[in-house]
Amino acid sequence: MSKYKVGDELLIINNPNEEAKKLRAMTGLTSDGEYAQISWGIKIVDVEYDKPNVILTYKNLQGDTNKVFAVCRDIDNFDREKVLEKALLKAFQNEVINISVEKNSP
Repeated sequence: MSKYKVGDELLIINNPNEEAKKLRAMTGLTSDGEYAQISWGIKIVDVEYDKPNVILTYKNLQGDTNKVFAVCRDIDNFDREKVLEKALLKAFQNEVINISVEKNSP
């Protein structure tokens, strides 16, 4: 990411190559005998809280921007961190489903 000041305005320019490198480094599947581990990288673009809801906008390794929606059912005990975790899990679930669909497509 590069930042440039033009007059009173600050321009932020994201480098897609840097994002792709970081996401690629975060994503992987390793196995060691009977054990396996998977890690998945996504970039959080935006999080919108509207109690009891959260909308998470994220970018995947392919550069696609997607949104997921999560709801905190216990409104009285609304916890931003927990509802964000729920949205992140939905995002990862979407990515796993998308990769399996792409691999099974002719």
